[in-house]
Amino acid sequence: MLTEISTYLVTKNIGTVGVDIFLGLMPDKPDSCVALFEYAGSPPDLHWNGEYPGLQVRVRNTGYAAARSKIGEIMTALHGLCEQTLSGVEETGNGEEENGGGEEPINGDGDNEPLPGTRYLLIKARGSPEVLRRDASDRVEFVVNFEIIKERD
Repeated sequence: MLTEISTYLVTKNIGTVGVDIFLGLMPDKPDSCVALFEYAGSPPDLHWNGEYPGLQVRVRNTGYAAARSKIGEIMTALHGLCEQTLSGVEETGNGEEENGGGEEPINGDGDNEPLPGTRYLLIKARGSPEVLRRDASDRVEFVVNFEIIKERD
């Protein structure tokens, strides 16, 4: 899920995975970055192949306005996204495809065939972005949580 959503954010010019978008962690550097985290949502559905995971997005920057602007861009990109098939494959610009997270081959077995996408029925913010904290380096962190309805992988 994180690879698919991060790849989608790359297409919206939010950032670059591994440079300023990170999956499952927020490293100490760079100062300005986005981190995506999965968390428990509602139980999987019993009557169709669906699930309801949670997504937390954190944005960090040295400036309040820049952090608020970036998380606003992410809200615009994700809130209300519906009936979309997202994959963890992005175009590199030279006609080749690559894995959005870079952690494993595109189809998991070493061949460079695109991963099939996952159908996202809805991504919806649970609330407005809010300040989470200022860290020890006085960088501001914003957070927003999303509920997701998607088909199971």
